[in-house]
Order: sequence, then structure tokens, then C-alpha cells
Amino acid sequence: MIASPVIANRETCAWCAGTGESTASGGFIITCLVCGGKGNIRVNLPVETCPDCSGKGRRNATAPCLSCSGTGWSQAYVKG
Repeated sequence: MIASPVIANRETCAWCAGTGESTASGGFIITCLVCGGKGNIRVNLPVETCPDCSGKGRRNATAPCLSCSGTGWSQAYVKG
């Protein structure tokens, strides 16, 4: 039996708002740890906003949402 392909869509990373960068402590700019500096992530279709953070990707100013790992989307795949 052949597995059906996963259909995915690229969406903006909620953690860095698509910039690919994040501000670390002390004001240093670093590569976004969620999207790896790409500014977007792969999300399974249909696209669904993370229900726990309402798509913000954050629990607070410095911590990513644990449900979506900071992506802002449910069923997200950072690699790809």
C-alpha cells in the first residue's frame, strides 16, 4: 500500500512575524529558532490557527507557545 502524500502550505512564522530573526536578551538579534531564519513554516492543509495562543506563537514576551512550538499554527512542520 502506498501512503498518500502530505499536502502542506507555507505560512508566516508567528514567533518572528516572518522576519526570520528574533531579539534575544540584551537586544542581540539572532536567527529565529522556530523557522530557522526562513520566515515561514510548512503547515498541513487545511491550515488551522493554534487554539491555545490564537496564532500569536507566544505564551508571553519571551516564551514560545508549548502547543504549537511558537509556530502559531496547529499541525506545523518546521523542516521542509
